[in-house]
Amino acid sequence: MLPVLIQFPFPDFLGQVHWIEIAVTAAMLGGLFVWRRSKPFFSIHAFLFWTGIYIAVRAAIYYALLTEPGYVFKLHTYGVAIAVGFVVGIYLAIRQARREGVSADVVLDLSFWILIASMVGSRVLFIIVNIDDYIAEPINLVKIWTGGLVFYGGFLGAVLAAWIYCYRQGISFFRISDIMVPSVAIGHCFGRLGCYSAGCCHGLPTGSEVFGAIFTSHGTVVARNKLLGVALHPTQLYEALGECAIFIALILLRKRKRFHGQLLVAYLILYALLRSVNEMFRGDYERGMLVRIDLFGDASPELLSTSQLISIALAALGVGILLSVGRAKKRSQPEASAVPEP
Repeated sequence: MLPVLIQFPFPDFLGQVHWIEIAVTAAMLGGLFVWRRSKPFFSIHAFLFWTGIYIAVRAAIYYALLTEPGYVFKLHTYGVAIAVGFVVGIYLAIRQARREGVSADVVLDLSFWILIASMVGSRVLFIIVNIDDYIAEPINLVKIWTGGLVFYGGFLGAVLAAWIYCYRQGISFFRISDIMVPSVAIGHCFGRLGCYSAGCCHGLPTGSEVFGAIFTSHGTVVARNKLLGVALHPTQLYEALGECAIFIALILLRKRKRFHGQLLVAYLILYALLRSVNEMFRGDYERGMLVRIDLFGDASPELLSTSQLISIALAALGVGILLSVGRAKKRSQPEASAVPEP
């Protein structure tokens, strides 16, 4: 079982739906629609989506209590850590947007689409790298609560969603990316702390009796890999600390930024280096291994993982953007006029 942060039983009255509740809910949603409609960048699709989410959650509670009276809701530490990271990231992005004269509504609307795209992208990439397992048991495709998310899939999905949003709104993608990318780093830091609490994304055995993280909870990736009670490299904490350091580096770089997109480039290169090194200590092979190379004589697949391959590609993309900007600056500089000799 995953660590539970909070749990509480649903009140029995939620097992019934009354016309008073329906009327009050309709009035509140109508008022929210009227208020948000006057705001810039209001999206009717986003409003309808969240309305649908509310109705779906209310219906789920109703049917849960209908089939199992006294149902107990459990809030897992992993989910709370991810939610905290997302909220902190949005808050920091809004602050920076206001400093640069960008509407906070742009960040809020973009964050909504990034949330959806990152969830879909992280799930899709995990399914791709474990396609054989899902072909054998297709029902696992929808069992998100059992795990199965890959950060790089979510990151690529978020970048694609951000680019489409900025293109349709006529906003500079690189300018917005520099506002948002430090939030990605600090949000991912919280996410890795959640991974540590849940035992996913774990490391290889340390072979030491004095150093390593020992997991004992069943129902986790550690248990599925038969490593309960074994001292493992705390790769989740390694990456959390690395992401925190990247966040600080991006904040310092922001004060010396010379072109839009510079922070995005820095993140692509720095995180690619961090992830490539950290992958060498990872022991959860569900994330996908493309090339198996025995580096240390123990027949374990240290290289090359799916994430390392993506890291190489994104680092190359970052370097390519830097070179492209450098060439553009050289072309834009006026040629020095020839000085006639005396």
